[in-house]
Amino acid sequence: MSEKYSVIQVGLGPMGKIVAKLFLKRKNIHLRSVVDIDPNLREKKLNSILNIEEGSKISVEPELEIALSKYKADVVFIATSSSLGKVAPLIQQAIKSGSNVVSLCEELSYPFQNYPKLSGELDALAKSKNVSVVGTGINPGYLMDLLPIVITAPCQRVEYIKVTRMINSAKRREPFQRKIGTGLTPQEFHEKLNKKVITGHVGLIQSIQMIDEALGFKCDKIKEYPSKEIISEKDFTSSYGEFVPKGYVCGLQSKALAKKDGKERIFLEFIAYADNPEEYDSIIIEGIPRIYQKIIGGVHGDLGTAAIVVNLIPKVVNARSGLLTMKDLPVPCYTENILKHY
Repeated sequence: MSEKYSVIQVGLGPMGKIVAKLFLKRKNIHLRSVVDIDPNLREKKLNSILNIEEGSKISVEPELEIALSKYKADVVFIATSSSLGKVAPLIQQAIKSGSNVVSLCEELSYPFQNYPKLSGELDALAKSKNVSVVGTGINPGYLMDLLPIVITAPCQRVEYIKVTRMINSAKRREPFQRKIGTGLTPQEFHEKLNKKVITGHVGLIQSIQMIDEALGFKCDKIKEYPSKEIISEKDFTSSYGEFVPKGYVCGLQSKALAKKDGKERIFLEFIAYADNPEEYDSIIIEGIPRIYQKIIGGVHGDLGTAAIVVNLIPKVVNARSGLLTMKDLPVPCYTENILKHY
């Protein structure tokens, strides 16, 4: 016998809406309920929020506990925060109900070094309930960590890995453009980064830690550099209608590296700014053999993130229990034709 995978979603922000639309389109997914704390969405039908035909029978609940009391979910998908500390209570609640968890929380993509105590608690709880928990997304979760890990498979030796993601931020959702500083003066950019009003890119450290563990480098130094603003060379209007004068911030560059015995082993570079003329994702493996892969045009972040989440549902349900990372799961792939067997 086979049936659809049952899913409850928490979070209906811009990214959450994109994922919800894809859940509703997938023939192997049954989106049972959606949760969001926004009082303006309360008890509204999902189809009216998303402006599509599907989802007319799904109302937005104010709390996960209410949704879990009504439906048994194979997976609870969480799209609320980049901070594991903020997301952890929802993860624990989902685990206790017997649901697997998939989250876009960047700090969950590789939490073991930054949150050792909490990671241990989540791992033990998930194992006690025989469910799995994983943080994912296009980045971190795939392009700058899992993909370079997989690309090293035909290498006899790996000395150094460099990954670059170069994107046109104008094609991304408004919250992403704002969190990388679009429209700020350089002074405002640094003040808001320091005060954590904007986050810049989150996840480079987690990606390096995942690569380091997977390849057994055991790097003794991991460093993320402060984000550097990219200044617009001309006046422009953002995709959400904000005028950005020449000399203001239109994006940023973030980079991080890992060393072993003073030798650089991993370097990650993330560059995103409005109207970037060249988009790509590149991976260079210095070793035997040398490998250079470049995805011309890059992978669209929002569409890719939604697909990663939805395609992961069957993988997570069938994975071993515990707190996992993307490298611990079966090979990710397109899964619309995979149903739940029982």
